[in-house]
Amino acid sequence: MSQTQTSTSTAPGTVAGWRITCDAIFKWVALLALICSLVQVALAALGFWGAEEKPGDQAWGMAAFEPHAIMGMVLYGLAALLFVLGILARSNWKVWLIPLVLFGLLYFVQGLLVGLGFEVSKWYGFLHALDGTLIIAALAWLYLDRLRHPLRNS
Repeated sequence: MSQTQTSTSTAPGTVAGWRITCDAIFKWVALLALICSLVQVALAALGFWGAEEKPGDQAWGMAAFEPHAIMGMVLYGLAALLFVLGILARSNWKVWLIPLVLFGLLYFVQGLLVGLGFEVSKWYGFLHALDGTLIIAALAWLYLDRLRHPLRNS
C-alpha cells in the first residue's frame, strides 16, 4: 500500500504556505497598528487643545476627543485581527499572546483609565498615557520581530 500526501500536508521541516501568508499579513497589520497608535498620540493632543477652546463645556470637550476615541476602537479591532493572525501563523507564542494582552489593554484598561482620569484623579490620566506608550512599544516590537524573523520554510 503506498502512502499519498494530501495538498494540506507538509514534509517535516516545512511550513504550510497559508501560515507563511498569515505571518506576512501579520507583519503589515502590525505596521498599520503601529502607525495608527502614533496618530493616536496626535489625536489626543488635538483633543486636549480642542477642549481648551471652551473650558468647562463638557460636551465640547467630549466632542474634541471623539477622533481619539474612534482611533482607539480601530486599534482594538487591529489587535483582535493580530491575535487571529498570530494564532493562524503559529510562528511563536508571542505573536498571539502580545496581541491578546494589547486587546485587553486597549478595550478594557484604556477606557477605564480615561474615565477615572476625568472623574477621579489626573493620575489615572497619566496611567492612560503610560499604558498608551506601552501599547506603542509592543506594536513596534511585534512589527520588528516579524520583519527580522519572518516565518519561512527551512
